[in-house]
Amino acid sequence: MTKKVDFALILTVMVFGCVLIFSVNCGKKGPLKMEPEMVPKAAVNLKTSQVGENIRVQWDFPKILEDRKTELEMEKITKIEVYYSKKEILGGKFRKKSTLLRKLKMEDLTRYEDPWVAKALEKLPSQERKKRERFTYFVDIPFKTKDLTAKSHFFAIRYLYGKKKSPMSKVAYMVTNTPVTPIDDLKVTREKKEIKLQWSKPQRDVSGMAVTNIAGYQVYRKIKTQKTKTDEAAVEPSNEAFEKLNRINILTEYFEDRDTGIDGEYQYYVSTVVSNDIESAPSNVVSANVTDLYPPDTPVNLVSFRASDHMFLTWKAVPDEDLSHYCIYRKTADENEFTRIADDVTANRYKDKKVQKGTQYFYSVTAVDERGNESEYSNVVNETF
Repeated sequence: MTKKVDFALILTVMVFGCVLIFSVNCGKKGPLKMEPEMVPKAAVNLKTSQVGENIRVQWDFPKILEDRKTELEMEKITKIEVYYSKKEILGGKFRKKSTLLRKLKMEDLTRYEDPWVAKALEKLPSQERKKRERFTYFVDIPFKTKDLTAKSHFFAIRYLYGKKKSPMSKVAYMVTNTPVTPIDDLKVTREKKEIKLQWSKPQRDVSGMAVTNIAGYQVYRKIKTQKTKTDEAAVEPSNEAFEKLNRINILTEYFEDRDTGIDGEYQYYVSTVVSNDIESAPSNVVSANVTDLYPPDTPVNLVSFRASDHMFLTWKAVPDEDLSHYCIYRKTADENEFTRIADDVTANRYKDKKVQKGTQYFYSVTAVDERGNESEYSNVVNETF
């Protein structure tokens, strides 16, 4: 009797199981598909540098997940772990043998964007720009001076994406040194569109020892503009991050910046570069209030050429960041004043096709910025068509 009951139960379960499987798959085409795991890839391009008494750890979050097609969503990164060691650890055991130095959230990080790369990306189509965009972040970790003088440091990071931890990044290594005393006498003056900075060479490091060699200086700028709220008469300041202005080290204690065409408070600081990976803490911050009242530089080196069906003009491009366009002026030998014949030229060249054979033409060019400020006339050239 017991065997019959067991057989009946098994038969019932088998039948019930078949019915269940049938009901689950009813209306489906093919087998069940599970959602893929959202596994993050390791952070890349990890590098370290010394800024004063801080070590800056910088990296890129990968743009796609381990499946190589799903895009990483920054809001799903909930924690970042920074691992540290004073000595090299071989054999892939860095996480186990190093120290968990910091547990961070995204709000503890600073987004980094190379200003020259950003300008280049602005010129690209949106799809291409998106492909080349990087998710670069950094954090500054303070150290004591005694732990920086001729000391080795090893760092790696990993992060939590949803509930999944990324693999450990590659290890970044650097040797730090005693920081140079930050510059404390930075001064700023303004002459029309030029903003001039000047400072003194630092003489000692923070331990009081004389500074013998430096590699140059870095200049940083932040423009605080005023953004008017649409629903109120009040004005809200916008606080952009400081950006480095020079691509190569400045070798003198002087730097000249130019009005960008943006009105606001231009803030600056300077740091001393000891080596490629080591610079001082920021200097004192100076500022200049800028209102764009001044025209662009006057175009120079205007030349003209006679072609078969037009007169061709070219000149040296004006370097102003807020340059909008050029205006072309022309007159004949019988006319006393120039007449504007074009006011929408964006390149430093122009073809004048409205010309008549045997007529002598005189030309001059001006530059106009985005505010409508117009420069003086360039040199005058003439040619008989």
